[in-house]
Amino acid sequence: MGETILKWLAAFIVCLILQTTLIPSIAIFSIQPDLIIMVFAFMCMRHGVMPGIFIGFFLGLSLDLYSPSMLGQNALAKTVIGFFLGFFNEKVMRTDTIMKIIILLISFFIHDIIFFGAELIKNGSSIIPLIPDLFTRTLPRAVYTIIVTFIVILWNTTIKPNLKR
Repeated sequence: MGETILKWLAAFIVCLILQTTLIPSIAIFSIQPDLIIMVFAFMCMRHGVMPGIFIGFFLGLSLDLYSPSMLGQNALAKTVIGFFLGFFNEKVMRTDTIMKIIILLISFFIHDIIFFGAELIKNGSSIIPLIPDLFTRTLPRAVYTIIVTFIVILWNTTIKPNLKR
């Protein structure tokens, strides 16, 4: 159990370091993949709802402390998508690669609706400007992350097992 926790903690720390150092250099039109949500999705799908909720809260809280957003904004968004992604636990139901990609796409929309919705509510703005942002910011970021996720899944399922032979 402790080894699993350390493994996921190391993965999140590496993703945070890569997200702040390397990923901005591979941005396309200022759109970057979100490695933290990608690894978080893998963790939730592997371990279920309760670890997804707890890790989502603490991961979101640490990101709130790291970023200039409103305290609790990331924590709420990550907790909710941890709950959502945890439903698709691999031990309970088998999902193929296409289904995992669709689930990840939906989780990006859920995350950004909560994240940007909380910001709009805090500012007293209307929620209507959120709709174009979902298509101009969330969708491209989700697609870019899905491409990176597909490469990681392809590596784990096809290339890595063939290298062991």
